[in-house]
Amino acid sequence: MTSLDYAVVGIYFALVTALGLSVSSRVRSPDDYFLGGRGFGKLLQTFAAFGAGTGSGDPVNAARTVYTGGASGMWSVMYWLFMTPFYWITAVWYRRMRHVTLGDWFVERYESPRLGAAYATFGVIYFVVYASMLLSAIGKVAAPLIGATLFEIGGLSIPIEYLLVPAIGAVVLVYGLAGGLHAAYLTDLAQGICIILLSVLLVPFGLMEMVRVFGGPESQSSLLDGFTLMHEQLDPSDFQLFGGADSQFTVAYLTVVVLLNLAGVVIQPHFIATGGGSAKSEYDARVGLVVGNLLKRLCTIGWVLVGLIALSLFGDDPLLIDDPDKTWGIASARLLGPGLTGLMLSCLLAALMSSVDAYMITGSALIVRNLYTTFIDPDASERRCLLVAKITGAAIVLGAVAVSLTTMDVFAQLQLTWVIPVLFAAPFWVGMYWRGATTAGVWATIAFGAIAFFILPALGQEVSLVGLVGVDLSGWTANSQETVQLAETVVAPFVVMIVASLLTPKNSPTTLDRYYTKMRTPVDPDPQTDKAKLEATIAGEQVCDIQKLFPNTPLEFNRPTRTDAVGFVVLCVTCGLVIGLAKLVFSLGS
Repeated sequence: MTSLDYAVVGIYFALVTALGLSVSSRVRSPDDYFLGGRGFGKLLQTFAAFGAGTGSGDPVNAARTVYTGGASGMWSVMYWLFMTPFYWITAVWYRRMRHVTLGDWFVERYESPRLGAAYATFGVIYFVVYASMLLSAIGKVAAPLIGATLFEIGGLSIPIEYLLVPAIGAVVLVYGLAGGLHAAYLTDLAQGICIILLSVLLVPFGLMEMVRVFGGPESQSSLLDGFTLMHEQLDPSDFQLFGGADSQFTVAYLTVVVLLNLAGVVIQPHFIATGGGSAKSEYDARVGLVVGNLLKRLCTIGWVLVGLIALSLFGDDPLLIDDPDKTWGIASARLLGPGLTGLMLSCLLAALMSSVDAYMITGSALIVRNLYTTFIDPDASERRCLLVAKITGAAIVLGAVAVSLTTMDVFAQLQLTWVIPVLFAAPFWVGMYWRGATTAGVWATIAFGAIAFFILPALGQEVSLVGLVGVDLSGWTANSQETVQLAETVVAPFVVMIVASLLTPKNSPTTLDRYYTKMRTPVDPDPQTDKAKLEATIAGEQVCDIQKLFPNTPLEFNRPTRTDAVGFVVLCVTCGLVIGLAKLVFSLGS
């Protein structure tokens, strides 16, 4: 990188910090800090969902898996597309909960502050692991862009990530601690624009380089020529959206990954805010969540093109063969000129910081509400709660920095984030829709998941439910075995949760009536009106606006409204169009 590149990165850091500090005066209470007063409209909710859901690991992982497996590698990121229609429904959940954290939900639904504390512990661990993955991705990109080492002391070479990763953490802390969620959302708006820019920045330069390297003197300098030459350099199988039996992303594997993440995404701790809980209204929550995530899906197409370009130009590069995680970084370093290289690094930093700031604030909310004020200082003042929030938020970021600097395997860290949420996924889904879900059932499910999916594997012992019933997987391909293992990870906790709940004491009918009535009462954008309407409905003075789909049963599915049904169908069609667009783009020049 040149002096111009460093200047671009410095200007970016300064602008983001100033933007975050500019709203610090709006933070007067923990509710302002954690949820911005629940006053965000469609625009900020859109870029909050887009920013929190799009980290530096996404383009890095997409480019890596495409480099190693062709266009089918796009599903390492694009699998989230199939969850978008469900977001139209789940966004309403988070707003109707009227909670600050998902730990609060476990306390209410299962009448257990200890479950809230357990969820808070899970949430903090999840944030540290996920944020560390994003920081590791920056390390993988920064090394090719800046150089493997930045400086030497006494003959000792210091890797660039040991300077850059802590610097990123420091900037996030400055504006996040000052302005809370409002600062995070405002910076997410600016950072979202940067993320969109990075998604398209490399493509034209890569296609023109394709023309220069492979086209010959008679070639025209057009982007379409670049697509044509890319098809000539690669095998047709490299452009297939779904790989064959030897591919990592087969249809079966992708299906299981989608189901696993659909089960787990709803209990990602930051979803209480970015998933709709901080929005003014239910409709703002819905539009923000689905549009923000659709923007990410469109950006993914650009990331996949970068991977295909890198595979065409640098397919035999020993650096990439040795470490495919560096695909995006090497492509950026070799295709971009002075100034643009710094802009690319700034855009990747934007992708990282727009996620980490949300994790920091939501994680601190979990600690304050579900650990500190519940078990340590129930009478803590708002000022003391804000102080604890800022201290614990800083600890989360510092923890992620530490894990990142000791673990630099981006895809392995991503796969770990797929599995961690299974501890609380089944209790959430079952508790949302079945009155029979019990507190003891939740503890049994958590214990089972911890032992089967974490403790025993750490001891070198794998538990296979299929193997227990006599199915021999030894002759199956590695991918098929992993597919079965992931399927077990999805199904087993739900079985444990349901069986354990059938065998243990039920929760209080009064608590359950109040909770499910609340979830059938739409939110009024005015807080005072909403509170009065909710209390009147719970007291029986007003009829619920939404009715049960299965009356007189313990199943608590709400009857879908016209908005529910139309939105879901439209989004299903939209998902098909996105896949069609990807296929069309990848076929250009064929």
